[in-house]
Amino acid sequence: MGLGLILAPVALLGLAAAAGQDEAPRRPPEPFRVFVHTSDPGDNALRAALEEVLPMVRERVERRRHWFQLADSAEDADLTLRLVNYRTGQHGDPLAPGSYADLMGREFHFLDAIVLGGGERSGLTGLDERDFPGGPGLRNAASHLAEELERFCKENYAALRRLRRETGPGTP
Repeated sequence: MGLGLILAPVALLGLAAAAGQDEAPRRPPEPFRVFVHTSDPGDNALRAALEEVLPMVRERVERRRHWFQLADSAEDADLTLRLVNYRTGQHGDPLAPGSYADLMGREFHFLDAIVLGGGERSGLTGLDERDFPGGPGLRNAASHLAEELERFCKENYAALRRLRRETGPGTP
């Protein structure tokens, strides 16, 4: 009985350590390969807008180099990020009628995407909102989308890691 009491906590510590390995680190040992592309909407205006924002999104994803490395194709990637919508606009501030912000309005940029990886799928949105006329709204929305992609990887780290183990290092 004494040996069983000693082995039980040791086994529990081993299980806890194994479970802890699937928690997302601050920086993964190897960045995830990401293929960023656009959907093929039927609307020509949306297709043109998505093609216009694609380089900015790629650049913002690539800037998070500890987590991501751009891939040339979906076959070479751990994750695919498909841009599905980009919209901008402006509106007044209903909470402050008659204020400067209400007169000038607020500008917003939304970037919607779908991420696939490790058997998981999720919708992501990058958003930037500011007083109009604003500054670099698209850049900030693309940065926010890259942050959301990193959050997705942290939340699904175990599944993404499992995928890497099954396919081997350097293999999609």
